[in-house]
Order: sequence, then structure tokens, then C-alpha cells
Amino acid sequence: MKNSNFQTQLAEANNTVQAKGLVLSQWDKSICKADKSRFKALCAKDGFWFSLGEICLDLLKQSGGNRTDSALLKDANLHTVAKQRRKEAMDFVTNFDVIVDNKLVGKFASMKDLLKAVDKIVNPKVEEIVEPEVETPVEPQDEVKQIEDKSSVQSVKTAEDLALEVLLQVELNSISLADFEIAIANAIGMVKSDNEVVPFDVAV
Repeated sequence: MKNSNFQTQLAEANNTVQAKGLVLSQWDKSICKADKSRFKALCAKDGFWFSLGEICLDLLKQSGGNRTDSALLKDANLHTVAKQRRKEAMDFVTNFDVIVDNKLVGKFASMKDLLKAVDKIVNPKVEEIVEPEVETPVEPQDEVKQIEDKSSVQSVKTAEDLALEVLLQVELNSISLADFEIAIANAIGMVKSDNEVVPFDVAV
């Protein structure tokens, strides 16, 4: 990249989206590379983040281990450092061995992203195993009971229902209504006479 500032390069580029986009993409790569390089230097063991974390952890220990005493922070001239930054620095020192062993320094340009990567290593997500549902086998007696239950649900037929069914069979079997009337009369006579047949005269 030419040794000139961003405004100059953008002004000298053709007035098209493509030309200006090329300048922007080149500067983006340069900024990211510079940010990572600068951040890597700050993450050295004698750098900013480790030094800040060590002192903050020591002050936290002096305060009882739960919350850093504000008077101690002020005495150490660290009360002006953002609480979030102090916490990140302490997490950095606490997980320094993990960071070094996994060669994470140099891969990120911010402490937030670095600590996210650390968290994935220290606290990996465990995939929940879902066991397949097993159908409970139906015992033979249960099957019989189910059949009985179904049969008990059947509706009771009325006299009209039975009469319609019989007439339908008469029609399907090509029997005349006259013959059927005689037959049904004989059948009724049998029932009334305790199964003694009382035939009716048949008119020819």
C-alpha cells in the first residue's frame, strides 16, 4: 500500500463504487493486521493486560475475594479504569496458560473475542443425547380388553333399523313384498304360539 493517508487515497481513486471499495478493503486489511499486532504486544506476559490483571487480582484478594474495595482501587490509581476492562484483565491472567497452550494470542484483535474463545475451550458445550422413545408392548389380555371395550361401544339397533335391513335383503334377493308378508306373518305366528306353527291361508 502506498505511504499516504486514507483521505488522499480515497480522493485520488476514480469516482466509482468499485474503485473506492478497493481502497477501503485495502485499508481494512491493514487496520486488522495492525490491530492484531498491537493487541498481541499488549497480551505479552509483561504487557498491559497481564500487568493490569495481576494487580486487580491482588486488590481483589486484599478485599476478601468477592468485590474489590473502592478505596484500594483509588489508592492504586485504578479507579478510573472501566470495571469491565478490569474484569477482562483478571480473566486473562486466570486463563493465561490456556491462552498460551492453544496459541490464541495473535488470532484476535480484542480481549472480548479472545476470552470468548477461551470460554469455548474451558466450558465446551455438551450435546444433549435424546433417547428414542420405546413403545410399550401390548399384552394379549390388554388386546382382548380393548376389543371388548370397542364392542361395548356399539350402538343398540332399533326395530326400525332392523326392519330396514331386512327389507333391503328382500330387495337384493328379488323376493316380492307379498311373499315376504306371508313369510313374516308365519314367523310371527310361530313366536306367538310358542314355536307351534299356525299357517295362514294363502290366497292363490
